[in-house]
Parts: sequence; structure tokens; C-alpha cells
Amino acid sequence: MRDTLYTRTGILPNHLHPIETATEPDLISRRGVITFASINIGNNVVIGTVTYTFVIALGSPAANNVQVLIQGTLRNTVKKLAEAIRGIQDVANIVYGSGTSPNPACTAYWTSRIFSIGDITIPSGESLFLLERAENATLPLALTSTATATINAFTRASYLRYVLNGNVTGAGGSNSVRGPLQTLLPIGSVVIGGQDGLLYPTAYDCHLVTLCRQSDTSEKELDLYISNDEVNFTRISRSTPIGADSSNAGLHTDIQMRQGRVPSGYGLYISMGSDGTSASAYCDLKFTYHLYPLTLPAN
Repeated sequence: MRDTLYTRTGILPNHLHPIETATEPDLISRRGVITFASINIGNNVVIGTVTYTFVIALGSPAANNVQVLIQGTLRNTVKKLAEAIRGIQDVANIVYGSGTSPNPACTAYWTSRIFSIGDITIPSGESLFLLERAENATLPLALTSTATATINAFTRASYLRYVLNGNVTGAGGSNSVRGPLQTLLPIGSVVIGGQDGLLYPTAYDCHLVTLCRQSDTSEKELDLYISNDEVNFTRISRSTPIGADSSNAGLHTDIQMRQGRVPSGYGLYISMGSDGTSASAYCDLKFTYHLYPLTLPAN
């Protein structure tokens, strides 16, 4: 009796061809950061040619000015500022002057977790994760604030640095634990067409991790998490091995990832641990991901 092979004509959702592939971070566009400690009435933020002023009553801003209503918490005020920079329409909380919706120079996303710009670690706090719209731009881009805040000017970064501060002293690092969750892709930041497009969030997956360099040769593991509020996190990939010969500074090692589709709008976060004993050990990483259509066709 001969075997019969049957072929299904449907497309498995996780195998639908992606519409775009991207890498985070990359050298195409610069990024900047503002981490706020407090925001008071009349404080402002200047990004490029646009000034954002914090108020308790909305008025009629002039050209190149935006008014943002102060919210009940610092976190919600920073979130509302991020929306204003992206040009979100919210007449109860944001009023735009001409030439400001969205900001012509950059987009912005809120995050409260640690993240990095290259080897610069941004501590946890209420931060704006700023991404330049233009590709390969070189002209200076203004970034100032009269609010109490720490500012990191726009710069390019080709990797993300994760510091393994969960390591502890002792033979073999037997009591070492995972380090803190670190933002890789902020909530809502994975959009079709890049940050200079219409900013439509879409589903994606992280299918490749590239180890650029590491400070030592301890055994390292990486976990991936997703969240849409930075309060509740779901782990989607556990204990992926990360390691290479640290004596070769130019070595790049690609690690294939196997995990499910990330829903539209969710942020992506990493946590790492090792069997090392240095709390200042680190890995420099890049992440490649696929973007998928907004809707899947019927099978």
C-alpha cells in the first residue's frame, strides 16, 4: 500500500510572510532621552523646532507650540507628552499650534524601565524614549527642558548594553540571579514603515539576537518578556544561551530565537543572568525582528 501525502492550503499564522524586517538598535536614526523627576506648571520641553508647555488649563498656543495638560501623576503626564510628540488627537489634554502635529523631527514613547543608548545606561524612571524620524541626519537637533529632568542628547547607537548586575561574588556565581527587566522596544513603538510613517502599531516577533561583544566568557542566559503597561509582564522566551569568545572584539554571533508572535502595541523587554561573579559584566546585543500585517487573511 502506497502512502498518500496530503497538503493543506491554509497558511499558518506564524509563517505568514513578514512585510518588513528591522533591527534594534540601528545606526539609521539617532535617539535621545529625557527622564523626568518632576513637572510643574509652566515647565516646557523643546524638541527640534517645537516647544511643549505644561499647563493646568488649555489655551490657544502659537505656531510651533503645544500645550499639554498636567495629569494626576508624573507618569501620566509623561505619557501624555509622548502622545503630543506623536501627534495624537486628544482635545481634552493636548492643544497643537500650527506645524506641531506630529513633531516633524522625532517620535516619542514612554518607558519606566532601564534601557540603554549604546553603553550609556538610562536608569529606571519616567522617561521619554525619543526616536528621530529622519534617516542618516547629521544636523544638531535641539533637546532641552525647564522641568527637573536628566537629558541625553540625540546620538546614534549600534547596540544595546545589558549590565549583569544580578551577579554576586562567590565560586561560580552560584547565587547569581537575573538582572532587572530592560526595555528593548517601548510599548507601541513597533510600527509599519518606520518612525517617519503613519505610526500604525503592528504585530512582530524577535527571531534573531546578535551578540556584538561581552566583557567575559561566563555562561549567560537571556529571557524575553512582553508587556502593554509595564506593570504586568509575560515571559515568551526563557534561558536562551548567550556566549562567545570575548578575546575577539570583532566577533558577531547570531542566536536564533524560537518564540511566538508579539501582539500589536506590546513592548519587548529582556532580562539576563550568568554564572559569573562580576556585577559590572555586560553584553552588547542587537535584536532583529519581523513585522507582520495588521490583519491575517482567512485560510
